Amino acid sequence: MEYRKGYTIKPKEISNTGEVTFTDGTNDVVANQTVCEAYGYTYNKESATCNAFKYSTRINENTNISTNIIGGAKNTLERGSDNVLVIGENNLAKGQNRNIFISGVDNEITNGLNNTSIIGGKLGIAENQGEIVISGGGFNELLGMAQTSFIQQSHNTTDATETALLTQYLPTTYIEKVANSVIGFEANVIGVNTGVGSGSAGEYGYVQITGAVKFTNGLASTYHQTETAIVTSGHSGLSLSAEMKDVTATSFGVHVTGIAGTNIQWTASIKLWRNNIQQTI
Repeated sequence: MEYRKGYTIKPKEISNTGEVTFTDGTNDVVANQTVCEAYGYTYNKESATCNAFKYSTRINENTNISTNIIGGAKNTLERGSDNVLVIGENNLAKGQNRNIFISGVDNEITNGLNNTSIIGGKLGIAENQGEIVISGGGFNELLGMAQTSFIQQSHNTTDATETALLTQYLPTTYIEKVANSVIGFEANVIGVNTGVGSGSAGEYGYVQITGAVKFTNGLASTYHQTETAIVTSGHSGLSLSAEMKDVTATSFGVHVTGIAGTNIQWTASIKLWRNNIQQTI
């Protein structure tokens, strides 16, 4: 880090407990409150130390802190959180999380999620593998009341049987339902003939599903949606179909129907808009 204008010392390193050590270029020095705050850190008057984050024994005991980077106050990483980057305040990783990122305030990534990010905002919650969330403020009340997210699904088909795509291509992993919510969705679905079986490699179909689903308190669902061929089969080579629907009692996602004797590789890029109310539907 460069010297701030008007200052002759600068941060040298941050310890595992969050304390910032300063240097004058030759020797380690202790920063006063003015210098500490000038570099964006928090000064603890009781201990007369400059801190990059608030040290928590809970974080230290439950995680491999050497793989985690935490910037800000009151962020908590529960047991099994590794390769975590958190920037903000009062964010929570519920544990058994790997390769996750949280930026903002009062956000949460639920237990067991990997490769997942909350990239900004307040009171957002990630509940799906590989999900990217933009938090919407939660009406300053509860997690996940207003947010946008992005999820990838994929699978392969060899026949005309309807098939549910998999989130992050993980076995039996789909999109989690949200009680008492309306979720708008847009899914861009592409199926490509791999050339194994009937047809020629590179033939494809590209359809878009747009619509919304309402989930009751008991997770019963009502869907309204439209399917549009973005590229018609006369140009792409394949006439394919897709639909957003329930997979299990607690999950949903894109379903596709392939062609008999044709090996098709499917991907779906899904955008979700979530409005979750506190009242019972």
